[in-house]
Amino acid sequence: MKRLLIKRREFARIAHCGACFAVSLTWVAHAPAQETSGPTQASCLRFVRGFYDWYVPLTKKSMKEPTFAVALQEKPDVFNSDLLQALRADSEASAHSKDDIVGIDFDPFIGGQDPADRYEARNATLLNNKCSVEIWRVSPTDKAAKPGKPDVIADVGFDRGHWKFVNFRYPDIRTDLLSELKALRDERRKQ
Repeated sequence: MKRLLIKRREFARIAHCGACFAVSLTWVAHAPAQETSGPTQASCLRFVRGFYDWYVPLTKKSMKEPTFAVALQEKPDVFNSDLLQALRADSEASAHSKDDIVGIDFDPFIGGQDPADRYEARNATLLNNKCSVEIWRVSPTDKAAKPGKPDVIADVGFDRGHWKFVNFRYPDIRTDLLSELKALRDERRKQ
């Protein structure tokens, strides 16, 4: 009987350790990857590719809210605080407007309204703790004209061991997301 009681205690302790291990694995799977060797072109490209591999399939689903708003909810840790705050303010203003378009009316991460089936992150350029990565439309079934330049250039910064998006530039129209969000915010304040 005593031996059975000891075995039950050992089993309970092992089961508790196993549960702790499972919780740890879950946290690690959802936590942003921390770079141990500092910022590199390869780690920057890997970060951007990982985001687009997750994000682009969402653009094909029918949702009640804009796809970029889902990214803000599910992956807020991939955006720096300035960009996250500006996108959230724009999204909130749009949600409260019934008739007029008061916020961005395109997907800021793909640079348009009609997403391709696939995008490719290319040509990471690293300077100090900042990196720029070109995002190209590469879907073989895509009927959209291909302008010979990337749809978007993702600007990311390395902050406390993590890459974070800081802005998105649109080479075709020579502007960027933060500038567009600021212009829309200023326009809302006038009204």
